[in-house]
Amino acid sequence: MAKLSNATSREPMIHVHLDDKTHRRLKIMVAQKKTTIQQLVKDLIRRKVGESCKRKT
Repeated sequence: MAKLSNATSREPMIHVHLDDKTHRRLKIMVAQKKTTIQQLVKDLIRRKVGESCKRKT
């Protein structure tokens, strides 16, 4: 498996299966935002986990 340049060997990875139409639309969206799918997903997960933690305190 190829190692990403900004990832360490200790970082966990997830895989998500998308239908072709969703994947195509996602690629267009991230291109317009000048980001990557990986960065978008990381940001969304961090935001969601942060919101979840805030509600529990």
